[in-house]
Amino acid sequence: MKFLTVSTFVSSFIVSVTCRAVDLSSRQDSYPSNFKPNFDSAFNVTIQKPLSTVFPILGTNEGLGPHILLSSIASGFQALTKDTVAVSGNLEDAFVRTLAADSAGAGFPRQGFQYKETVKIIPGVKFLDIVVNLKGTFTWDENRKLSLYETTSDKSVTVRKVRRFEEVDGGAATLVSETITGQCPFLLQPITQKTARDAHKEQMNLYSTLFK
Repeated sequence: MKFLTVSTFVSSFIVSVTCRAVDLSSRQDSYPSNFKPNFDSAFNVTIQKPLSTVFPILGTNEGLGPHILLSSIASGFQALTKDTVAVSGNLEDAFVRTLAADSAGAGFPRQGFQYKETVKIIPGVKFLDIVVNLKGTFTWDENRKLSLYETTSDKSVTVRKVRRFEEVDGGAATLVSETITGQCPFLLQPITQKTARDAHKEQMNLYSTLFK
């Protein structure tokens, strides 16, 4: 019974740690109607490179793998199908992960991908490691310099991340701003909220390393 209690606690903790994942599980058909955000995060960093250098790496599929793998728990990134998707209105208001590709090749470019996150509960004790498999899409608006990240996982957490780019310092630098909205189990909301913001800030502070 004691082991079961510990295991349950560990599993619950991992759900909160993997806040960047999106879980739709058997509810994928109803996405996004069941998406009711109950945690969020907003952060920005200034990168001392022009927008023409920063956007291809952080705003398109060109640097998708490297920037995801900045996370110490991420591994095994694989690019999947690249297509285009037509949406009504602005990209940041759309839910494009489950939309059918545009047969005419019109709309916004969309890159599918997958990777995994491994959270080590006790270093060196591998049987306690929690592995979360993620699959999602990254879509971008070249004209407005904006991107949308959406994923699914086998944990009960849903996340959408909107990333915006703006020239600053007379074009010598780029301001990268991100807003995350997510859904998680009600009982895990407090810890998920804190973990989301901590992890978000940590990863964004490493973005500049991609340009050295």
